[in-house]
Amino acid sequence: MSKRIYPGNFVTNLSSFQGQCVVAVPGRQYYHKIGYALVDSTGGTSFDVIIPSPDKRDDDKPRANITGLVVPDGAVVYSLGLRVTDTRKEKDKGTAASGLVGTNTNRLKLASAVNSTAGGVISGSALGTNSASLAVASTTIAPGTGRFSAAGTAVSGAKTLKVFVTDSAGTGAGSTLTSTATGGSYVICEVSYYLDDDVATTDDTILPYLTES
Repeated sequence: MSKRIYPGNFVTNLSSFQGQCVVAVPGRQYYHKIGYALVDSTGGTSFDVIIPSPDKRDDDKPRANITGLVVPDGAVVYSLGLRVTDTRKEKDKGTAASGLVGTNTNRLKLASAVNSTAGGVISGSALGTNSASLAVASTTIAPGTGRFSAAGTAVSGAKTLKVFVTDSAGTGAGSTLTSTATGGSYVICEVSYYLDDDVATTDDTILPYLTES
C-alpha cells in the first residue's frame, strides 16, 4: 500500500523522501517530489538529483539521502520545475548571485535526457523543462526558475530526471558548469504527477457480520 494522506491532513509539503502522496481526487494519488542538484567547484555537464534525508547532520544520518529523482512507469506527469538559488547569506544585501560559472549561451534544464525538446516536453518518452529559461550570461546563471507544464501524459517506462547543461540550442551537451560558492550552488528540482490509487480493501467499506447459528 502507498503512504498516502487525505486533503484534510495535507498541511505541508508531501514527503519526497517517504514517497508520500495525497488522494486529492478519488481514484488518484498525487505526488510532488522535490530534491536538489549540487554544483560544486569540480562541476560537470550533468548532475544527479538528491532527495535529502530528514536526518540533516552528515555525521549522524541513520537514513541516507536518496540519489535519483525517478518518475515511475505509468505516472501521469503534468509539471516540471527547477530553481537556481541565491547563494547570498544575507538576501537583503547586495545583488542576487548563484555562484555558478559557465560558458555563455549554455543553458540549464531538468530532463530525462539532454536531447529532450529545448522548449520543454512532457510526453510518454521524454520529460524536460524549458532550457531557455536559465541561460548563462556574463559567465553565470542568475538566480531564477525554469518550468514546463502540460495537461498530463503517462510516461512509458520509468524516467530518471537529472539537471543537464546544454548548448545554446538546448538539445546538446554543453560545457562544464562549476560553482565558486562555499559548499557549492544548489539547484532545486521538482516534478508533479499522479498514479491510479490503490483498489479499495475491506477497511474501506462496511461488510455485514456473519451470524452463526
